[in-house]
Amino acid sequence: MYVRLHDKSLESQNYVFLTFTSINIIFILLLLLISYSLFHKAFAASPAFDQVLITDEEMSNHKNDWVQTYGNDSTHLMSDYANILAVDYDSDGKTLDTTIWLASNSENASIYSQPLKHIRYGMLIAIVSLPQNSGYNGANYDFYIEAVNGKWSQYLYKLSSTGTHSLVDSKINYTESFGGPIIGPGYVKLRLDLDSIHSPRAYGLSFYTAESFKSNEVRDFTRWVGVPPAGITVLTHPKDIVIRQGEEHLIPSEIETPLSNNVTTIKFDNGTYYSSNGLTVSTEKIQPPLFKVKVSPQTTVGVYTIPFVASLSITTTSSKLPMFNDTVTAFGDPEFQVSKKYPTTGYISSMGNLTINVIPPLTVNETFTAFWLTYGTPIVILVAGTVGGSTTVLIDYLKSRRERKKTR
Repeated sequence: MYVRLHDKSLESQNYVFLTFTSINIIFILLLLLISYSLFHKAFAASPAFDQVLITDEEMSNHKNDWVQTYGNDSTHLMSDYANILAVDYDSDGKTLDTTIWLASNSENASIYSQPLKHIRYGMLIAIVSLPQNSGYNGANYDFYIEAVNGKWSQYLYKLSSTGTHSLVDSKINYTESFGGPIIGPGYVKLRLDLDSIHSPRAYGLSFYTAESFKSNEVRDFTRWVGVPPAGITVLTHPKDIVIRQGEEHLIPSEIETPLSNNVTTIKFDNGTYYSSNGLTVSTEKIQPPLFKVKVSPQTTVGVYTIPFVASLSITTTSSKLPMFNDTVTAFGDPEFQVSKKYPTTGYISSMGNLTINVIPPLTVNETFTAFWLTYGTPIVILVAGTVGGSTTVLIDYLKSRRERKKTR
């Protein structure tokens, strides 16, 4: 009887131990799952940024304004409802919110319900981590809304360099807002779920409108812009610029962003140069950047921050890589032909700084010390050699003189 009780006690203890162990294992697994989820989200997030504006002036300087993508007749096209005046965009890291500002200043639903007319508002997306020439002319995704016979539909396509595209997401013939696009007087608001394009850390955008009538179509493109917004990195050689009063130095540098290191212009407050308090900075060369820094003897000792604006070009295709081939597929995708007219260039303009530390000129002692550190060893070797050679000559002379005296 006692033995049975003891056996039951052991069974109870084992059950409690196993239950406790199981709870621990489950708890550890939950912690691992939560940690993995947080880790995955932390490393899959796109950058969040405040509103960025592509201005009317930048739009008017854009070379690809009104591209005829189909046909050769634009009689019923280029309306104010497809004419982009400006674009602003921002992101919380999860969605990209865009407002396309149009030349139309009133809402007129009839323009969108004409049977032979289609209007599209969208954006091309180039993923930085993918190679140039991928997708359609460098664009890896096409996100847009389109009005056909008064019905709005939203599409997201993944684009391939083979001349095909695959549908990622769509909302067909919606009549009410679903937290996505909003059509208003003189504007269109688009919302892109960044998770649908795998939440890239860096990407390029080109916004556009398309207006077609029968077999003719025109599109209005913006230049390519970079996300996250332009922020340049300036690296000089040497890293810390230290120049003495009265000196002049050439400073090689590197200027880059995640999207480009192809610097096209560098401008200072005075245009091509900066000058203040006897300190002058100018650009000797743009690519790669080379700055010329002159410090007058009268320049005050101290640290100077020299602001400048650098522009870098963005290119979504490269002539050094094979171009697309739309003959891979058995049918010709008409959108691929349009893609050959997509803009492939843009630019980033952003502020940068050169930090220059001006110090006093060398003193007499410092000059001698610097001179001796540079030339001391060669001088010692030269003097030692000279002295050694002279000593040998002198000894030989004395020796020969003694010998002559003995022979007399």
